[in-house]
Amino acid sequence: MRYLLWIALAVSICVLAGKGWAQTSSTPAESSSTFSTTPADLPDDQAFSQYQRVTKGIKPPKAISAPDPKFPDLPADAEDHGTVVMLIGISAKGRVEVVRVLRSDEQAFEKSAVTTVKKWKFKPAEKDGHALPVQITVEMKFQK
Repeated sequence: MRYLLWIALAVSICVLAGKGWAQTSSTPAESSSTFSTTPADLPDDQAFSQYQRVTKGIKPPKAISAPDPKFPDLPADAEDHGTVVMLIGISAKGRVEVVRVLRSDEQAFEKSAVTTVKKWKFKPAEKDGHALPVQITVEMKFQK
């Protein structure tokens, strides 16, 4: 099973390099994550001022380790599914340094998503052979 997840992640990384987006495999009945190198137009955020958007000429970051989040304990009145969309800043060393939640269906999902994405590791983005900090959007879907 673990090998299938790695194969799915490798395929996703190849798609990311060719098309500018990727989707990691989902664990059954829990969650899935998608990240995009082309974030929607957002108001300027000082926390992201040092992170470039991935544009032509920049090789996007590649996920090395991107575990799925744990399904959180939900309040009794909460839906058993939801989505969290985040903007993340990835350092020139491939670490997630800054996370900003753009949209969240439920606060419990938001906490789980942010905690998980901070653990992700990437091969850094590159331009002209040099690593550089970039920003990407990440969408995590939760389903019970």
